[in-house]
Amino acid sequence: MRIPKKEVVEFFLREILQSRKITSQTELAEILGKKLKKGNEYYTITGKRARMIATEIPGVQVIVYTKKGRKPSKCPSCSHRLKKVYMKNLKGKRLLIRLECPNCGYTGSEGRWAPRRYKFTLE
Repeated sequence: MRIPKKEVVEFFLREILQSRKITSQTELAEILGKKLKKGNEYYTITGKRARMIATEIPGVQVIVYTKKGRKPSKCPSCSHRLKKVYMKNLKGKRLLIRLECPNCGYTGSEGRWAPRRYKFTLE
């Protein structure tokens, strides 16, 4: 097994996303793995690495659907720092209402912090 270079993965990701939308990380890894194997039969890629590279490509939109779970300390999608958005209630107490990632567009709110599904499209 060999790990393909980031540039090779980016090329194939753009090629795949020009023809279709991908509705899950698993689907992305399977389709990308088949494309990579055509170039070199020893290439392999995980869903997490494919997702991380997809978040860094300009023009690729990664939509994260969330479910209830624990509040993350860093972005569960791309591992960058999260921006906290607060609101004050009627008593003047600050409440955390949303977590946003300025890098990939992840947004978690109202206790729905954990990623449930990813959707990949080309803008």
